[in-house]
Amino acid sequence: MGTVATLNTSQTTQLAYWIPEIWSKKVYEEAKARMYWNRFSGPEGAGMPIVIKRELLTQPGDIIHISRISNLTGTGVQGQSTLRGNEEQLSLSEVQVTPQWYRHAVASTGKAMKQINQDFRMKVTPGLSYWMAKKMDTSMWTAAQGTAACGFENSAITIIYANDAESADTLDSADTFSVSTIRQAAARLAANDIERISIPGMPAGEGYYLCFIHPYQAYNLKADTEWIENHRNASERGRDNPLFTGALGEIDGVIVHETTQCGRVQNGNTPAVYYSVAVMVGKEALCRGMNKDVSWSEQMDDYDFVQGIGIAAAWQDKVLSSNAIIQIYSAAVAPS
Repeated sequence: MGTVATLNTSQTTQLAYWIPEIWSKKVYEEAKARMYWNRFSGPEGAGMPIVIKRELLTQPGDIIHISRISNLTGTGVQGQSTLRGNEEQLSLSEVQVTPQWYRHAVASTGKAMKQINQDFRMKVTPGLSYWMAKKMDTSMWTAAQGTAACGFENSAITIIYANDAESADTLDSADTFSVSTIRQAAARLAANDIERISIPGMPAGEGYYLCFIHPYQAYNLKADTEWIENHRNASERGRDNPLFTGALGEIDGVIVHETTQCGRVQNGNTPAVYYSVAVMVGKEALCRGMNKDVSWSEQMDDYDFVQGIGIAAAWQDKVLSSNAIIQIYSAAVAPS
């Protein structure tokens, strides 16, 4: 029997023009633009509430170890007292980030593409971009609203309940979000020695905490007389900074953002009440470890009859410091 002829398949080098770089950039930039948390993120040392760790993008590995050395609190010695034997041991803590892969794709046959009156690629890429942005946003929000011990401190995040409530199930419709709850949360962060997020041009030591609330919490806040008076007389400051983009307002050094990322659920009270968990953060409260930046690929199959477009990224979001986050539980009843 003679040698059976096989197909002379083309490799990626021959088909490179099917994966034009301009499309990859477009999808990635659109995904970034859609990501709610993107403007609150930055590299380590940037002073943002979310730290982006990118070491695995340029070197092999599967876990990022983020360590912190605690401040020295020992008494030391005075005068001519002997220091030897009274040295203070260093206290180290760490957060481990293990990025996971997330992928999605859409495919269509040549027959379907021939029949539709829209550009398949043009319609699919924004959809995939939105899916990825939503996935990454939800991941960060889930980390910020977690209840387990976390962060360098390996402790639970502090919870504040609006008004006189003592738990989620004791919240009633009168336990609404207010300026008072904002002040309580900010005081807790300050008591934890959490630095505020600085804005270029501001004096050293000044800055802001960020608070993210549900639209129904915002509805209650905007009815607070103190909030109304504050913003009636407030002057504009730093409004061209991304931290202020889309913000509801600022009071006592806290920038408030309204977002549907902050969902709402019913509690076990009688009658049951919808409530939301708002989140207030200081500097470097959360982190995102990346193993694969947002990317996309295009694939032709079955002799160019089937076209597929996919998007992928690998990351994990975690609390970096539980002391730098405060969760605020309040009623979030739909306006009637």
